[in-house]
Amino acid sequence: MTITITLPPEVEESVKSQANKEGKPLADYVESLVEEGSRRRDRIDLLAEKSFDEILAPFRQSVEDSGMSDEALDALFTEARKEASRARKEKAS
Repeated sequence: MTITITLPPEVEESVKSQANKEGKPLADYVESLVEEGSRRRDRIDLLAEKSFDEILAPFRQSVEDSGMSDEALDALFTEARKEASRARKEKAS
């Protein structure tokens, strides 16, 4: 398919610069952006169709298969939250 799009000058310059950095012709680079955006949208749509329980099912099964106790799982998540908080604070400083 061939289409024509109009881009604001600053977007055009940005896309040209990015294509040059990747060593790709502009048309090929724009095509890769559209393909990537389309795949990402497909994944988002797929997740939107699933319930939270369906999304978490593989994780729940892994936890069950591991034999991890509820207490150990709680400790794992508590430590992960603390670590994420530390990382955010370090990044902010």
